[in-house]
Parts: sequence; C-alpha cells; structure tokens
Amino acid sequence: MRVLRLLPLLVCVGCATISKEECIQGDWYSIGVNDGQNGQLPTDAFRGYQKECAEFGITPDYKKYAEGHSQGLLFYCDFAHGEAHGRSGAEYNTVCTGKLEPQFRQGYQQGLRWYQAKKVVDDIAHAIQRLQSENARLDNEIYQLNQRIIQDPNANNRASMMYRVDELRQQIASNALEIGRLDVELRRAEAAFAPLNR
Repeated sequence: MRVLRLLPLLVCVGCATISKEECIQGDWYSIGVNDGQNGQLPTDAFRGYQKECAEFGITPDYKKYAEGHSQGLLFYCDFAHGEAHGRSGAEYNTVCTGKLEPQFRQGYQQGLRWYQAKKVVDDIAHAIQRLQSENARLDNEIYQLNQRIIQDPNANNRASMMYRVDELRQQIASNALEIGRLDVELRRAEAAFAPLNR
C-alpha cells in the first residue's frame, strides 16, 4: 500500500478555539496558514475566532487571516490530501476552489472509491463473524441442553428440550449456508478492493 505522508487532517467546521493570548498576539496570518493546511473553511473558522476574541474586546484581522489561509491551502489542496480525505469516508471538502480543486477532487474520488470498496469487505467480514459467533453460542446451548436431557427424569421435559435442540441445529445449518454465501461475496469484494488498495 502506498503510504501517504500527511499531517493529521483535523477538520472541525465551525468549532474554532483560540486562547486569550492568541487573540492578543493577533498573528492572524499564521493562524490562517494553519487552518488552510488543515483544510478548514475560512469563514467557519474565522467566525469562531471573532466570537471568542470578542469576549476579550479584540477584533481579528480577516484580511491577514484570509491571506494566510490561501497560503495554507496551497499545501492542503493536492491529490494526496484529497485521497486521504476520501479514504476517511468524510463528505467532500469544498474548501479547495479554482485551480486548486481538480487535483484535490481527483484524489478525493479515488480515496472515496477505496473507502467504499473497503467498507463492503469489512461489512461482509463482520456479518460472517457475527454468524460464526452465533453458531458458537448455539453449539454451547445445545451442549447444555444435552446435559440436562441426560439428567432429567421427566419424559415431557426431555422431549421439549430435544425439540429445542432440533430447532437450534436447524438454525446452525441455516447460518452455515449463509456463511457460505457470504464467503463467496467476500472473495468477490476482496477482488474488487485489491486494485484500489495500493
């Protein structure tokens, strides 16, 4: 698998947090660069800064912030970050526009195909595991019932428990058929996923 050398993509729309010291220092260009590198939408992040800094009587400089944000986007809006964003299963990030968008969008679409194909594989594998776990539980229940059948002197009780054992065995057989069907689906899903997992 190709390793993507990326910074963590911590996109938190509309939930900017900034300290009093940062508000006072007012390095809005650097803050904008950082937000752009993390793929945050400028208006959403800046509104949060305005609200928080207003508590200290400070008005952020949007012009400097926007300049820094645009510079940060030059780092974020590329194929690799788009692919990573797609692989996370997140919705498309509209922060990349104009000439910066095509590479990011192509990466996102490729990453999203990877995510969707992997999700199919994972969902089928989990379904198989659930059925296998259920069969193990049913096997244990059958064992416990058989022990009780041996020890119970009441014929009616034994008959009732034997009927229950038959029901459980039928369920196990049904689950086994479903596991077999899912195994076939899993092989197909893995084959579809393999070309994307590089």
